[in-house]
Amino acid sequence: MNELIDWTLVLSFWSVALISLMSRSLFRAVVFFILLGLLLSLAWIRLNAPDIALAEAAIGAGITGVLLLDTLGHLKKTGNLHPGHIHLNHPRFWLAMSAALALVGVLVWAVWQQPGMQVALHTQVAQAMPDSGVDHPITAILLNFRSYDTLLEIGVLVLAILVGLTLKSRHSEPDSLPGLPNPLLHASLALLIPAMLMTSAYLLWAGADRPGGAFQAGAILAAAFILLHLAGIRLSAHLSHQLMRLGLVLGFSVFLAVATSSMIGGRPFLTYPESAAGLLILIIELTLTLSIGLILLSLFTLANAPANPSDREKTHEQ
Repeated sequence: MNELIDWTLVLSFWSVALISLMSRSLFRAVVFFILLGLLLSLAWIRLNAPDIALAEAAIGAGITGVLLLDTLGHLKKTGNLHPGHIHLNHPRFWLAMSAALALVGVLVWAVWQQPGMQVALHTQVAQAMPDSGVDHPITAILLNFRSYDTLLEIGVLVLAILVGLTLKSRHSEPDSLPGLPNPLLHASLALLIPAMLMTSAYLLWAGADRPGGAFQAGAILAAAFILLHLAGIRLSAHLSHQLMRLGLVLGFSVFLAVATSSMIGGRPFLTYPESAAGLLILIIELTLTLSIGLILLSLFTLANAPANPSDREKTHEQ
């Protein structure tokens, strides 16, 4: 039965991916892309990686899907949408197919030729868990044993959104698009927003000893912010520009401060004191949750805003 499920998922990947790539309708392609993200979430669950499954469903399918749909709607409003047709005899098509097949071949070769594991990493992780400050191995790896990776990932996100906001402030007007006049959306916010905030808080707290953590909690928080944005409730209208910028960099700043403060006592960079490791990781995850939520919201608003004032005028005229 399990093999049947696995083979069904594999065939579904290929089918949905091909439909998304070959579809002449951009809306249909986006919908199947979102479906592909949901199927990938199921695959991660089958691989006993619920943490990655949560992130894939929330960010890969949810937030990314909303961004793509919103961008598609914006392109239609501004008249910049030029749907193309895929021709099998076009050189670019075969160039793209050749590059994709070559990449698949390299990946298959790399997996086939990978050397045997010289060190039992899972054993080393299990032995170091008592000093990690948390009870869940994924959280321990991301925020303790391999925290360099997580710190750099957050740094890239912060740098990308700051550059995007800077370009937006120089080349476009502030976002003034009205909220969706949907009575159902406004009525459901009273139920959805508290539930989403509670879910975000639960995922943050549960990350210490079960699947969850800052990335998943931040994605749910961002979804709540985006719903409020679509309903016409702008966080920027209630928070100052400086406070919003502070929220964007807060997680990275706290993470970096904790990483460097450990060097004061003669410890290596990003090494937590054993007695305070759990508390420090909780503080880092709490601030990262807020920053990730605001970063994803800012990405959504950047995709929602016209690139220049002339595009905005064209939108209003239509």
